[in-house]
Amino acid sequence: MKKRLYIVCLALCITAALSAQGLTLDSCLALARQNNPSLRKSELGVKRAEEVKAQAFTKYFPQIQGTAFGFHALHPIIEVGIDDIGNAHVRDLLTTLYGNYGAALGLDNTINLFEHGYMVGVTAVQPVFMGGKIVAGNQLAKVGVEAAKLQAGIAQREQLEQVEQSYWLVYSLQRKQEIIDVANQLTDTAYQIVEAAVEAGLALRSDLMQVQMRRDEIERRQLQLTNGLTLAKRALALSIGLPENELPELAAPLLDDEQILPSDTLAQTDEHRLLELQIKAAELERRMALADALPQLAIGANYSYSNWQTNLLRNGLGNKTGNGALFVTLNVPLTGWWEIGHKLKEKQYAIEQARIDADYLGAQLNLRTRQAYDRMIEAAALLQLQQRMLEHAQEAYTQAQTNYEAGMSTITDLLQAQTTFTQAQVDLSDAQIAYKVQSKRYKDLIAQ
Repeated sequence: MKKRLYIVCLALCITAALSAQGLTLDSCLALARQNNPSLRKSELGVKRAEEVKAQAFTKYFPQIQGTAFGFHALHPIIEVGIDDIGNAHVRDLLTTLYGNYGAALGLDNTINLFEHGYMVGVTAVQPVFMGGKIVAGNQLAKVGVEAAKLQAGIAQREQLEQVEQSYWLVYSLQRKQEIIDVANQLTDTAYQIVEAAVEAGLALRSDLMQVQMRRDEIERRQLQLTNGLTLAKRALALSIGLPENELPELAAPLLDDEQILPSDTLAQTDEHRLLELQIKAAELERRMALADALPQLAIGANYSYSNWQTNLLRNGLGNKTGNGALFVTLNVPLTGWWEIGHKLKEKQYAIEQARIDADYLGAQLNLRTRQAYDRMIEAAALLQLQQRMLEHAQEAYTQAQTNYEAGMSTITDLLQAQTTFTQAQVDLSDAQIAYKVQSKRYKDLIAQ
């Protein structure tokens, strides 16, 4: 019996189990990339920035605008008759001419202009010099795309770290369940042995009660683990976009103890690059503000076609016309320098703020990398310590079992040794996961 129990306990200490079919960490990360809403939003942010860049690029080309205008007045806008002429001599002369020839020619004694008509035209304006605003705007849009990509990368890394945490939490609770289940089996076996000893008069009933209390304690921990595992699985399923009732069982991961050497230089992370882009963006915004104070030159062309209906020529000849023109515009701001001067100072202060943030936050990011390495080293040391503690706890449990069977110790000593051995297995599992998480985090930081 003792040999069989020893083999069962030894099996629990094997940390590199064969991988069974199930959900791996890589599978979880792949599902999160496809289904996580935060990651999809970050990808849309990149696409939005690219569209803003495309909008800025169109400013290099002529701006073409078409216009159309039409009207129909109740009365002619301009109506001039012979009687409206102020010069009496000319008025009398025109009255005589109209009386002799006007009626015969079918002419009215009044001139009606702009009673109804339409005009269509097209205008093209090509910017020549806009104070550097177009160039700076395109550069700023390019910076926006780079920043959006970096922010998407940061968001993806943070979200995937949360997915990893959820994955390892589920695996840790599953592992603890397995350990507690085996501990429960050992306690059941001990209960049967003590019960037989009590019936044979070789042990006290109080010994049997202590074993029963141990069984109750294990049952309580099993209940807590079951509830915690249910919640952890729900969180993992939510983070990878799967229904909580469709989450597959996790495959046994490989918990290796590969040592990662520290990098000689601090990593230039996405956060570092984003801080540099913030400085560049502030400088470009100042250039765009300065462009408002500089002359702006543009050339253009216009062509229009109009049809203004009048009563001069009823056959329509001569009232349909087309015309075009070339023009140059020069816009020189004469006032507003006072406002622009303050605006430039405000933008300069923004540049200084960005530089201060880059220095301070850059130092914080460097500290984060050093802390990640220190935590990885600490996790590696704790892992080695927990491995030794497990070996000692296993030896102590085996010795306590031998002593109890020989009548050299009490059931209390045996149960205490079993509790210590079980807790050592749990602590080793936690240490393995902690080292895996810390080493992965440090590796991600120095690999950027």
